[in-house]
Amino acid sequence: MPPVRTSKHRPHALVATLALLLASCSDDPTAPTQNADAGADAVDAPARPRVRLLVDANRDGTVSDTGDDEAFRASWDATHGAVFLANVDDDDDDDALDGADDVVNGDADAADLARVRVAPIAGLSEGSTGRLTLTGPETPTVRVFRVDDGAWRRLDLATETLSTADLRAGVELGVESSDFPTADWAGEITLSLAVTRGDEALGEDRAVLRVAPFVVSSSLDEATRIYATGGGGVLPLARFLNDLDAITAEASLEFETVDGLDPEWRERDRGPDVWTEDYMEFGWTAMPGGDAPRGMNVVMRTPRPDRRIAAWTRRDFVGPDRGYVWNHSRRYPTGRAHDPSLDSFGNLEVLPPYAGHPLGRLFHGNVAERSSDPVLREFLNAQRVQGPVLEVDTSWLLVGHVDEVVSFIPADSPRGWKMLVASPRAARAQLQALVAADPANGERVMFQGKNWYRPEGHPQEGRAYSAARTINSILADADLMAFNQGDQAHIDMMRETLQAEAGLTDAEVIEIPFLMWEIENGQGAAYMPGTVNLLLFGRNVVMARPHAAVIGGADFMETHLTDLMRAEGITVHFAEQWDILHTALGEVHCGTDALRRIPAQSVWMEATR
Repeated sequence: MPPVRTSKHRPHALVATLALLLASCSDDPTAPTQNADAGADAVDAPARPRVRLLVDANRDGTVSDTGDDEAFRASWDATHGAVFLANVDDDDDDDALDGADDVVNGDADAADLARVRVAPIAGLSEGSTGRLTLTGPETPTVRVFRVDDGAWRRLDLATETLSTADLRAGVELGVESSDFPTADWAGEITLSLAVTRGDEALGEDRAVLRVAPFVVSSSLDEATRIYATGGGGVLPLARFLNDLDAITAEASLEFETVDGLDPEWRERDRGPDVWTEDYMEFGWTAMPGGDAPRGMNVVMRTPRPDRRIAAWTRRDFVGPDRGYVWNHSRRYPTGRAHDPSLDSFGNLEVLPPYAGHPLGRLFHGNVAERSSDPVLREFLNAQRVQGPVLEVDTSWLLVGHVDEVVSFIPADSPRGWKMLVASPRAARAQLQALVAADPANGERVMFQGKNWYRPEGHPQEGRAYSAARTINSILADADLMAFNQGDQAHIDMMRETLQAEAGLTDAEVIEIPFLMWEIENGQGAAYMPGTVNLLLFGRNVVMARPHAAVIGGADFMETHLTDLMRAEGITVHFAEQWDILHTALGEVHCGTDALRRIPAQSVWMEATR
């Protein structure tokens, strides 16, 4: 027979009665004790007190003493069970994360506590006391507070008890964590209350709560602020930032720059670390809060301790409702297989929501021979709601980041989005079609007025040389064409993996044409600006200015990309970044980051695996 389930149409009193009957008949020693009378053999005995710990089990943002909050207080599944937060923001701006101390830092911090109520026990005999215990993490990750004379204070579960007066009046408790789920702790706790008088056990109850995970924002989530790294008078960077400033201003979107030349992280004899996407990743955490989730944005710092500019995330981002997390190996890996580049967050992306993954699924480049920090992977997998992290092979890319070849846009499709993939095949076909349409097009110049720069270690290191060449010369470059054929095979394998994972049809995949080229040891990067490496906000994308040949009075690639995105209801903005990002093997997405709003309907509880 199917299990008994409650319905929003079932009277609350009946739900509570059923829960009492089920608990009293249960053979499960962990089931909450409901403190019924002793039975037929003890008709004249005094009634046992009814001990109850109440939580927001129905996830409506409030704690009540009837209905699902009472019936499911010791349960946790996709639809019932209380939630508490990893309190990793800094509501009082004292430069300490709120979950790292033993105090409640004002009203805003109190709002980050999950409420638990000790229900009043009327008529409790004098001399009765209550002992709260907590099972869960081995380390003191979880703290319990109580309201005492109108103020919050830390409750020492090891030494403190609740008095008879406390139990008669009821007690309001607050629970927080200093950490998210880990490889050693699934994030669940059980809070138990035992009421005794001397050596006599009068009753007990328990409530189960689970800490909200860290969720990486999807690029489809609403952007509230765009970030990029500034660098004083570095002219190529100034051009890029000016374009971003104009684009975000037009969209009434906040734009903020991180000072890449701050003395705290400026590296001598080197320019600013402009790879904003790589040193931080934005996400969020939330618990039910009534009309809207109660939570905070959280910045995750790259595992790389040597990425000095990443200190900005802790020093300047953290504040009220702005949290911070940093996970890396205690001794940062230095083995042959470990590649620090893979710990940059251009190598961590989210397949947007699809069947079975309402918050999307994380994916990144990682193979045994070229691996990221295992502690980062363990942390992400421990969050469960966007995992397990899907690993794909990016070892054929010199930088090795998934954002070099894949991105996403909102679209009118079964899933509400489409996947964009790099396509050397489409780029070559496009160039050939231009020449076929008019042989004169073959002499049109690509990358007019742009330069490449000699790499580190070259006898002429840093010296510029012209990037300009004709379409005919590109098509006649047998080595370049052969290399792109090989890279296309790698891209097709990644596409097949992601397409199969999300159930995408070919109509839900858009090929973005640009050529790759070999940098060293058979590994490559974008030769034409990698326009798939883009910044998305709303129904707008910012792409690298392609600097393709001018045909019919316009850059043919700009025209093609504008038309391609317009067909999907997307507006394209082009930003000038050749000299600051493209020549350094990156593009727009690598040099920007987006803080995104916590989804109004936080569904991570339903996604728990």
